Amino acid sequence: RWLAWAALLALVAAPLVAFASQAATGRRTVTIGAKNFSEQFILARLVGRRLEAAGYRVTYREGLGSAVIFRALSGGDIDVYVDYAGTLWANEMKRTGTPPHEAMDAQVGEWAKQRGVTSLGSLGFENAYALAMRPRPGVRTIADLDAPSLVLGADLEFLDRPEWAALRHTYALNFKATRSFAPTFMYDALKSGDADVIAAFSSDGRVAADGLTVLADPKGALPGYDALLLVHDARLIPELRPLAGAIPVDLMRRANLMVDGQKQSPDAAAAWLDAAITARK
Repeated sequence: RWLAWAALLALVAAPLVAFASQAATGRRTVTIGAKNFSEQFILARLVGRRLEAAGYRVTYREGLGSAVIFRALSGGDIDVYVDYAGTLWANEMKRTGTPPHEAMDAQVGEWAKQRGVTSLGSLGFENAYALAMRPRPGVRTIADLDAPSLVLGADLEFLDRPEWAALRHTYALNFKATRSFAPTFMYDALKSGDADVIAAFSSDGRVAADGLTVLADPKGALPGYDALLLVHDARLIPELRPLAGAIPVDLMRRANLMVDGQKQSPDAAAAWLDAAITARK
């Protein structure tokens, strides 16, 4: 009979020991969120690498839209993700001004804090919306565009976003047509002639690789888009804080190009980026 009691005690004790171990270390499964484009997949896996190295188990929820991902974080459905200051400023905070980057980042951080989210600050680069096109003589700014003769290509969200409304209003843009593409195919649309101008991303390696002209925004219609690392679970902060300010835009462009141009996996690009960040220290 004592053997039976010993077996029963072992069954009861095992989960208690596991629970005590997990409680002592604070380690658990962390859910990392991402939107639906390459940079987000890469950054999610970079965060995952750092957390796995610290002993966490990680899972990913990808393809979340800008309209839902912050609420998923503040509601605890995900634990960490990267968003962009201008996106939160315009879409979630419903703000329309364009303050300097540091002021915007600070205000976004305070707004997030009131919702149970900690911003660890900028990763060191911004991924701003920018209109881009193949070089044309005399066209250097958005104000130079002859919009009625041109087709605008954009990602699946841009044409419904307040940033597009601000651009359209500020520059009185009335394109001949607008077309939506998955982000990966916008650049192909320029090559094929399906679009003349695209709503590109400033950290996308294909902008430089394809020799595109990024049109200046002299009237300041668009806000800054610093990449902000947002955390719901404060226990993750010590492992992730070293990423703040650690990624200059040239490294992010190269990592993005590995996926979008060279067809490598986000895991491979994240591993390269992690090594490049470490090498810069």
